[in-house]
Amino acid sequence: MRFPFPSKSASKRIFLFRRRLDGWIFALGAFMFLLPTETSAVVFGVFVVMGMYLLLFRPAKSLRHLDRKYVLATLAFSTGCLAINLLNGSLPEDMRWSSYPLYYLLIIPLAVGAVLVRDPLRQFVLGTRAGLVVLAIWGLAVTVMEGGRFGFGSNAANASFAIAFLAVVSRLEVKPAPQLLANRRLFFYIALIPILISGTRSVLPVFIAGLVWDLFSLARADMKGWKLTDRRAWAVWGVLLALAAGSIWLVTPILTQRVHATIKEVNVTLEFSEFTGTSGISTRLVQWQAALDLIPEHPFFGRGGYGISAEIARHSPSYNQENLGKYTFVHNFILDEILQRGFVGLMLMLGFFGFCFNRIYVLGGPATKENVLLMLALTISFGMLHYLLVIDRHVALYALYFVLLTTANRGWRPPYRQIA
Repeated sequence: MRFPFPSKSASKRIFLFRRRLDGWIFALGAFMFLLPTETSAVVFGVFVVMGMYLLLFRPAKSLRHLDRKYVLATLAFSTGCLAINLLNGSLPEDMRWSSYPLYYLLIIPLAVGAVLVRDPLRQFVLGTRAGLVVLAIWGLAVTVMEGGRFGFGSNAANASFAIAFLAVVSRLEVKPAPQLLANRRLFFYIALIPILISGTRSVLPVFIAGLVWDLFSLARADMKGWKLTDRRAWAVWGVLLALAAGSIWLVTPILTQRVHATIKEVNVTLEFSEFTGTSGISTRLVQWQAALDLIPEHPFFGRGGYGISAEIARHSPSYNQENLGKYTFVHNFILDEILQRGFVGLMLMLGFFGFCFNRIYVLGGPATKENVLLMLALTISFGMLHYLLVIDRHVALYALYFVLLTTANRGWRPPYRQIA
């Protein structure tokens, strides 16, 4: 029995339909990334599976969509990290922490699976911009009804990092862009609303850096982009200013509380209080000292992440052990990496991140260069005070950022240089 296959014209119509549909689905994945649902993971997971299929059965054509140097660097990084965990004897108990570097490798097929999306980076940016608006509205609604610090379905610090990360992504220029999601810095500053509601201070430096950058750009352009020439423009800016004033009024109690908390933490730290549970700063100082004491036991290849909380507590003063026993990290991504994979792992991680950021910066346009610098500022400001690379969503964000931007550099869209 012969099965009827679609004609060439029918297949063409199907592919054209898929081209329109896949783009919207890809944007939906970005839109849902920070909402408390598994939709985003499912969407991107489908594209990853399709990419694996294409790489397996059509490797020659599929590899053309990828930056091969990035693929080789990712392969070296992921396998190197896994080899270190084998050498330090932390596997299989440490499977969770050891698997994080594999994310970068596993997400690479996504760029191939999105072959019918005309510009995956554009769809990701547009979905991100829409998602930031929804988060701001959601945060303001919760503030009105409940008040207090809010984590948008997860830990407040983790949520704030993801929001700030996508706020930086929203600054990328995409062409063409719908009028409501056009290339404006507005979405970057809208993200400040949920950031302030989350009450996380370590991501604020990236917004300060972005503001300085934008003010400098405006001064250099003689404020041409800010001239209001008609009543419609005046009305739009009036509404935006009213929304900004209302948002500031709503989040003022959270800001006041976080300022008082910061003053208290500084006072507790200066007084060398034994009750570190009341001070985030002093807790970190004790953790960092314990980490520095623990690192010499396994300096080259580390000890893995399994059981790290007990080890940190063991190297802490007796009055801190109960408080520090609940942490599986030391609030510093450099020290976390040294503890897990030693100085060899740290050099491997810094080398990989340095390669990725440098490759995106060198091959990208002006907007991309600015984006890389802001992403570096966010990585440092948050990573030096929090657990950056031991959270699934954080690692997934970096993996998506690296693969989408390095692949875009191969000529997906005009702002990027064509690479042979």
